[in-house]
Amino acid sequence: MMRAQTRSNQELKSFYTLNNGLSEKAKCSGTACFVADKSMGIPLPHQGSGHGRIYCLGKCFRAPASTEDSGVPRIANFSRKSVVVEPLMNHPYQSLEQYIHENGMSALKAALSMGQDSVISEIEKSGLRGRGGAGFPTGIKWRSVAREKADTKHVVMNGDEGDPGSYIDRFLMEYNPYALIESMIICGYAVGASTGYAYIRAEYPEAIRKFVNAAREMESSGFLGKDVMRSGFHFDLTVVPGKGSYICGEETALMRSIEGQRPEVSVRPPYPTEKGLFGNPTVINNVETLANIPWIIRNGHDAYSELGYGKSRGTKLLSLNSLFVNPGIYEVEFGTPLDTIFYDIGGGMKHGSIKGVMLGGPLSGIMVPAEFKTRLDYEEIRKTGASLGHGGIIAFDESTGIGDLLEHVATFAAEESCGKCTPCRLGTAELSRMFRKDSNGSLDYARFQSDVESLANGSLCGLGTGMAEFARSAEMKFSQEVRLCFM
Repeated sequence: MMRAQTRSNQELKSFYTLNNGLSEKAKCSGTACFVADKSMGIPLPHQGSGHGRIYCLGKCFRAPASTEDSGVPRIANFSRKSVVVEPLMNHPYQSLEQYIHENGMSALKAALSMGQDSVISEIEKSGLRGRGGAGFPTGIKWRSVAREKADTKHVVMNGDEGDPGSYIDRFLMEYNPYALIESMIICGYAVGASTGYAYIRAEYPEAIRKFVNAAREMESSGFLGKDVMRSGFHFDLTVVPGKGSYICGEETALMRSIEGQRPEVSVRPPYPTEKGLFGNPTVINNVETLANIPWIIRNGHDAYSELGYGKSRGTKLLSLNSLFVNPGIYEVEFGTPLDTIFYDIGGGMKHGSIKGVMLGGPLSGIMVPAEFKTRLDYEEIRKTGASLGHGGIIAFDESTGIGDLLEHVATFAAEESCGKCTPCRLGTAELSRMFRKDSNGSLDYARFQSDVESLANGSLCGLGTGMAEFARSAEMKFSQEVRLCFM
C-alpha cells in the first residue's frame, strides 16, 4: 500500500518554519545565495533572529534565487571508468513504462532471485558508504538490521537535503523517483522490512508530487504493496512531506518527525538499526546512497569497488554553486583532485578568484586554495579540517568577509537548532550575536573560543559540532580576519 502522510493539527507547530507550506514568493537565504549577494554587491538585510527564513530552495546553481525562479542545472559525468548515478538524471522520467524500458526494475528482479543474504553481501563488498555526510558503510547498516529479531522493521529514505548549497537529492527525486523506490524495495527485501517511509523536505514540492505519483504507478503495476513481482514479499510505502526544519536531516530527529513528535535529536545508543522508527529496527539511507543500489546489483560489487580511491569507493555527485563558471551537478570518481573539480570542471570563478570553499555545507570546515591538491576522499578531506558532507560545494570570493560569513552560519545554526542540548541552543545564538555588526555587546575573543569548544565537546549532533568545525576552520585559516572582528 502506498500513502501520503498528513500531519495532526495538534502537532507542535512552533518547531517548523513551513507549517502552511512554501510561499509562492520567497527569497532563499541559504549560504549559496548569501555569497552570491555579496559577490554581486547586493545589500543584505540584518539577519536577526526568528523563524520564517527559507535557508535553501535547492536552486544554488542560479543563486541568488527565490521560489519564483525556474530552470535546471547542468548535469554531467566526469568518472574516468564508469557512470553510476548520473544516467538517472539524464532526463526527467515521465512514466514507469519509460523507466522499465530503460532497464528499470531489473535490479529488483535480480535481487529477489539472489536471496536476502546475497544482496547484503553485494552491498558490503562494493564498499558503498553513506552519501549523506557521515560516510558510514551501507552494507554494515543493512546487515545490522537484517540480524535483528523483530516482527516489524522499516526502511527510511532521508530526502531532507537541508544543507544550504546542496541540490543533488532534489534532482534525483524529481527526475527519477522510480529508481529510488526500487532501491527502497530492494533494501526492504534484504533486511526483512515490509514498510518504507520517504521523507522529503517541504522546500521540494515538485519532488514530493513526483514521488507520490511514481509510487502510485508502481503499486498499480505490482511493484509495491502485496506480493511484489509475485515473489511473496510485501512492501508498503508512505511519503512524508517535511514542514521546514534543517534538524530533520539528522536521522533521530527525522524519525521523531515521522512519528508526529517534536523532532529533537536523541542520544545514541540505541542506534536506529536496533531501536529506530516506532521502536523498531530501521535502515535510514539518504537519497544518493539509494541511487547507487540498482547499479551495484546489476553490475556486481567488483565493478563498483574498482571505482574510487582508498576507503572511498565508487563515484560522488557534487553540486557547484552559481559563482562557478560552470555551476551544476557532476558525477566525479573518488580520488579526483579538488583543483580539477574547481577549475577544470567548474571552470573557476565567474569573477575574481576563489577565497575559500565549503564542501560539506555551511556546518563544515573551509578549504583554501593551498589545500586544493587534496583528493576527493572522506579521509583526505577530513585531514584538512573540513568534511565532504553531502557534496554541496560553495565557493566564495574576496567580497565575502569571514566575519559576515561567521554571522550568517551561526544565525542559521541558531535558528535551526532543536534546542535540546544547552551548548548548541545557547552557543550558536551567542556566536551569531558576537559577529553581528550592530551588536551592542563587547566582543570577547576568549569567550568566542570557549563557546566553540563547548559546541565541539557537548553537542548531541552534527549541527552543534559542525558549527564548531566551521568556526575553528575560519579561525585557523583566516586568523587575522577573525581577530580583526574582536578589535
